[in-house]
Amino acid sequence: MGLKGPEIMNFVREEQTLSREDREKEREDKAKEVEQKEKQRLFEIEQRAKEDERLEKTRLFEMERAKLKLKREERARQEKEEARQEKKKERQLKLEREEKARQERERERQLELEREEKEKQLELDREEKAEQKKEKDRQLELERKRRRKTGEGERKTV
Repeated sequence: MGLKGPEIMNFVREEQTLSREDREKEREDKAKEVEQKEKQRLFEIEQRAKEDERLEKTRLFEMERAKLKLKREERARQEKEEARQEKKKERQLKLEREEKARQERERERQLELEREEKEKQLELDREEKAEQKKEKDRQLELERKRRRKTGEGERKTV
């Protein structure tokens, strides 16, 4: 190199300054790199937090949707049960009405039979009375004839 005295000193000072500047630049670069890594880490943490928040919102949304679905299913089940109960009640009422109608028909049939029986009995009574009247009339006629004969016989004997 061929430097002597003050030139060496200047060279050494320049080299030291350059070396210091290089070290300072390296420190700044490392600090920037650390700061960049820290920013990247914070960004990733924020992204994970946002993703976690999004996932939590999605989970809550899905839970609400599942609750609503369960409520709809429960309401549908209740409506179906109410409809089944209503049909059962209607069938029961229909059966009761049919039974009442059957009982009414039976009662009417029984009344009709009783009426017919009474009419038959009345007819028999009338016929019996008519027969008794005929018999009485015959008896009276016979009695009159006998009296006439007896009266004629008494008149003849007199």
